[in-house]
Amino acid sequence: MIESIQNIYIRNIETRDTPKPHTVYRVEVNAAVRTWSVWKRYSEFDELNDKLIRLFPSNPPPFEIPVKHYFQSTLGNPVLVEERRRGLEDYLRGILFHKDDRWRETDEWREFLAIPTGRSLDSASLYTSESWLDEYNDVQAKAKEIRSLLNKRETHIARNEVQLSHNFNLQAKKNLTLLGMRVSQLDAGLRGLAEGNGKDGKVMSEGELRRRQDMLTETKEEKDTLTKLVLTSRTDISKATTPASSVDRSALFRQPFKQTPINKGMVGKNNNDGISSKVAPVTPSRRVFGNNRSTMPTETEQTRGLDNDGLVNLQKQTMEDQDHHVEQFSAILSRHKHIGLAIGQELDYQNQLLTELDGDLERTSDKLRFTSRKMNSIK
Repeated sequence: MIESIQNIYIRNIETRDTPKPHTVYRVEVNAAVRTWSVWKRYSEFDELNDKLIRLFPSNPPPFEIPVKHYFQSTLGNPVLVEERRRGLEDYLRGILFHKDDRWRETDEWREFLAIPTGRSLDSASLYTSESWLDEYNDVQAKAKEIRSLLNKRETHIARNEVQLSHNFNLQAKKNLTLLGMRVSQLDAGLRGLAEGNGKDGKVMSEGELRRRQDMLTETKEEKDTLTKLVLTSRTDISKATTPASSVDRSALFRQPFKQTPINKGMVGKNNNDGISSKVAPVTPSRRVFGNNRSTMPTETEQTRGLDNDGLVNLQKQTMEDQDHHVEQFSAILSRHKHIGLAIGQELDYQNQLLTELDGDLERTSDKLRFTSRKMNSIK
């Protein structure tokens, strides 16, 4: 079964220096159930166009590929690069949305867009060394997006806005599912590159392989942390509906603390009925900022599964979101300031008109009095 492509975008452009300076375009392919990206040079678009024309000489693609500038380089020329980006996007989308599907049914089209066929995608042979890094950067961006959604969810939980927090949690869960699939593909792709089974057929050096394995391990740990945070949503949302769940979040994010192990010891105690009940002692958190240990803050479900590095990342993301909100608030205040200045200028202008009108009325009154005296003298 072939993936059903819904849309194609070219939103990002990069300039790379190896093997020589060139421009690459990030082709984002949106399918029915997943999204992936491939980086392509202009020469690869040109090669695809030549193949389609050779296959269908009487029926070329509906849009022409942007012409190559022989006397002016696109490197360092953002106007030409943006013009070419729009032209390449129109070229791909023209083929995608055309009623004639002859170009979309070719192997050349599927290979260009890396469209998976069959039951699963052979990730071990999908990547080159360069495209693996591109996919890794996209996965990192997706993880940051999930953490941002979770922080927004926590903000709405603190405000007792259950519906909004639930919506953000659903978005985080969907993105987390896609993140898990893409991390698995990266893992399989790295094994393929280590064995020389990638698209370029090259065997990766041992040092580079260890470096990428460490990068992938960190990403897997980040995914596991995000999974724990997503799974705490029900508890957090239920707590948000009761006043007793309020927590000093600002104090929590300021605390550079270590995770406190759970004391699993059970203490027996007889109640008034003579029945022995087991009560687990509550161990207060030792994650305290400063020297004041008289008040021990309670952990939240969000921070309990995080180590120091995870908490620092959560704090950084929260601070970034707060800075973003401050910037938005500053922009709103700036707009209100300009509106207030415009209103003040308009009021000054209206006052000037009223002053001039008052002067005209006085002059007209003087003329009327003078004319009245003249008429009385004539009579």
